[in-house]
Amino acid sequence: MVRFKNRYICFELLQEPFSDHTSSLDHPNSVQQPVPAIATSAKGIYNLLRESIKQNFGDLGAGHVLTGMQVKYFNKRTQMGIVKVPRDHCNMVLAAMVVITHATKCQCSIRVRHVSGTIKKCQQSAIRTARELIISWYEQQQLVGDSTLPHMLKESQAQISALEL
Repeated sequence: MVRFKNRYICFELLQEPFSDHTSSLDHPNSVQQPVPAIATSAKGIYNLLRESIKQNFGDLGAGHVLTGMQVKYFNKRTQMGIVKVPRDHCNMVLAAMVVITHATKCQCSIRVRHVSGTIKKCQQSAIRTARELIISWYEQQQLVGDSTLPHMLKESQAQISALEL
């Protein structure tokens, strides 16, 4: 019996902030909240990656990669996700992630945080990164006096930990 070997990629979706005339520089006490996601679901991330792979590697590359690729997790608040890909085609997916520069008329990029052979290590990396991000938001909100982010941290950690192994 042959075992299928996979890689898990933990990534963060980075987006350019909207260019409003009322930026946070105009209001020094304003808290910079995360930008709403372009692709607000795992399906949106899958479609974004599929189009990038198809554009850069053609139909043959897309056929190889997309048969085993799955978006296991994506959080629209923290903009973090985990993608499962076949081990043989991991570099192709990483290259497709790097060249993504825009999606649905907005500029964005993908920062790869961790690549692992097990989902457990990707979960730990995602939890660590989400915790750092939410703590920085929490520190910014302490200046304003609003504290809704501790619940966000617990919710994010529970979602990441609930992934199927």
